[in-house]
Amino acid sequence: MRTVIVMAHTSRIGQLVKLMQKHDAVFDEYRLLSTSESGEVIEEKTGFEVTHIFPAAKGGDVQLCGLVCTNSVAAVFFLNDPNCTDPAEPRIDQFVRLCDLNNVPLATNIVTAHALALWLGRKIEEENDAEQQQARAAE
Repeated sequence: MRTVIVMAHTSRIGQLVKLMQKHDAVFDEYRLLSTSESGEVIEEKTGFEVTHIFPAAKGGDVQLCGLVCTNSVAAVFFLNDPNCTDPAEPRIDQFVRLCDLNNVPLATNIVTAHALALWLGRKIEEENDAEQQQARAAE
């Protein structure tokens, strides 16, 4: 199962939760990874199962960045607060660099997050259609 990273700065976590509730059928098709701070809120508010990595203050965001390089991450949703100066919050710059280097789509605000969720939904439909065509061809 492909993986999606979902996380947000504290001031944006409510937006991420609403996005995931709106596109629940899409997020239900992926393994969800997050830092412990975002993951706990997402699980509590949405009911999704989220694999928690370390808190951002202990390098959880760095762990997630490392996974972007493994070709197992389908997309990253990181709702960024550009005014955030708290060193305990995850850092966006490393995600931008690694997602660009590895051609992994990255949503950093709510508008791009909605667009990315719609794109992932179409991708799931295309994969399901391809599987159905292969099954018919095998009959």
